[in-house]
Amino acid sequence: MKSIAMLLLGTLGAAAHPVSFEGAWQIMLGSTDAVQNLEAYHSYSSQAAFGFHAMRFEDERDDDLYTGLQHNWLLKRWNMPEAQANIYVGLGAGVAKQDGDSATPAGLGFFRADYETRRIYTAFETKLIGSEDVSRGVTSLSFGVAPYKADFEHLNTWLILQLEHVSGMEDDLDIIPKVRFFKGPYFLELGCSLDGDPVVNFMIHF
Repeated sequence: MKSIAMLLLGTLGAAAHPVSFEGAWQIMLGSTDAVQNLEAYHSYSSQAAFGFHAMRFEDERDDDLYTGLQHNWLLKRWNMPEAQANIYVGLGAGVAKQDGDSATPAGLGFFRADYETRRIYTAFETKLIGSEDVSRGVTSLSFGVAPYKADFEHLNTWLILQLEHVSGMEDDLDIIPKVRFFKGPYFLELGCSLDGDPVVNFMIHF
């Protein structure tokens, strides 16, 4: 059953799903000019995962840091012969701080919806963080195409265009072309915004 689930996730877009197959661990690292992200989750069922989430926001005015525990749920999955669609939500609780200030209690809300075939990928995702002193959010919309079909154990390649908005930053919207590679449990994205800021995302599940 586990191998079937891994194959299903792999042969589709292999996105950084917040809930994986039952018993899996998932580690995700991401970095842009404005946001650094670390997530580590254990999927204790095929519908739910629990773990750790840390985000750092950096701009010309100040740096904000959030760390906390998070629970993710798979609300709905549609399995089709050549496609899959998912809706996820997550809630987190932790602390947030600005440079030089004391940490205060903070909460995180998360929503993700995606639709994938072996050749087309779309996703909408938003994360909102709030505390007494920190209010940040990251919202993105992604579109991707695969130039060829490949099996899970072979190298898969996707070309993705991502539109991203980070609340509190000076730029209203970042346009980020990316190339996604994955093979088996490994996932790597490399890109650069139109402003010249590099983007790197890495994921492994086991």
